[in-house]
Amino acid sequence: MLERIRNFALYGDTDKESYNAVTGKIQEYNRITAFLFASVATLLITIMLILSQSQEGFSGSKPVYVFGIIFSLIQVGISILAKKIPGLSYVSIYMAISVFLVYGIAIATLTRPEEQTVTFMVLMIFVPLIFIDRPIRMACSLIFYIIVFIIMACRTKTGSILSVDITDAVIFGILAIVSESVVNRAKIRGYVLENRLHIMSETDQLTGLNNRNSYEMRIPLYRSLYQNSICCIYVDVNGLHELNNTQGHKAGDEMLCYIADSLRKQFGIKDTYRVGGDEYVAFAIDIPKEEIERRIEAMCESITEKGYHAAVGYEFSGKKDQDISRLIVGAESKMYKDKAEYYKGRDRGER
Repeated sequence: MLERIRNFALYGDTDKESYNAVTGKIQEYNRITAFLFASVATLLITIMLILSQSQEGFSGSKPVYVFGIIFSLIQVGISILAKKIPGLSYVSIYMAISVFLVYGIAIATLTRPEEQTVTFMVLMIFVPLIFIDRPIRMACSLIFYIIVFIIMACRTKTGSILSVDITDAVIFGILAIVSESVVNRAKIRGYVLENRLHIMSETDQLTGLNNRNSYEMRIPLYRSLYQNSICCIYVDVNGLHELNNTQGHKAGDEMLCYIADSLRKQFGIKDTYRVGGDEYVAFAIDIPKEEIERRIEAMCESITEKGYHAAVGYEFSGKKDQDISRLIVGAESKMYKDKAEYYKGRDRGER
């Protein structure tokens, strides 16, 4: 039960690993939202400041409007800067919340203390729902501003208006905390689910490598991903069909997983793919040819020591704007030559 409460408060009813996997997307969403929010706030508060020059009802709030404009402009700047420093997106969130909640408090307690508070209550419920953050952090922020409002109200309001405002602040504060927690949970879980579906759509479920769908989508990108050189390594497992027939598909799956792991150890997970039942492709970016050959040799030794065999072909290019399709065809052609050499002189029974 305590673990469930902890996960709800910190990770929106998911878990630490799942939450961390979508942190980048959440930060970018918050950055863009905070930028738009601050820009609109700057425009609206500027309009109210202009109206305060001629409308008596707005004139008493001039200092508040000036503060709001300055604060909003600062937030716009931080939102832009957060594109390079993602962590600043959280600063931007709470600056946006602060702009409106401080504005609501100021209107309620400094410029119109004789009136019952409405603006702060509305902003307290509405503003936090726009952003995404850990429910506990958002709740603590709201509690802080509720306390600030009550302190300011006690200093500026009296009688029944004070009693009603404090009661409303507590009731609407609880409502705001509950609503932001529920909405944040839904948004975070939505991002987590989207991320899981994305991973499933691009990951081979047996080996954990990128699948053919991911391979086809990323091929056009490789032309611009390298600076000095690129190499395509094409691997085809020998003897899978025979192993399945003699020892069962579980043994065949174990062989496929072992060869996938051997390839991943040498060339990493990011650019390694299972493109067919027993075929794999890996790309080595900006790695010297001698180092690639050493890694291929180490991979083949590991596979042979396990009692398996794979045909391997590679095509290396140090030319800019290399046609990746031709690179792949070259590696595949060499792989088939290696495969033919392996089976050369073996009769079908041996295979």
